[in-house]
Amino acid sequence: MCDSNISAFPLHRRRKLVEGIAQVLESRNGEDGNAFWRSTAKTILVQLSESGIAPGLAEQEVGTLLHAVLGEIATRSASRA
Repeated sequence: MCDSNISAFPLHRRRKLVEGIAQVLESRNGEDGNAFWRSTAKTILVQLSESGIAPGLAEQEVGTLLHAVLGEIATRSASRA
């Protein structure tokens, strides 16, 4: 299978996705949170791959999504302080 030039709507701009993952991660600590993120990332990588997204681009998208989720968590924490 060869890489394609298909690109998806950036995951980090999908507000409901970012907010939903952030909300779950805020409620889970330690290994439970890590396991949730690993499972979520793997599922998204599979979905992107099945959609024809090149593996490198898919990994970049998931990495950028993680940064957006962490930013969302930080923003929520700051607004509660």
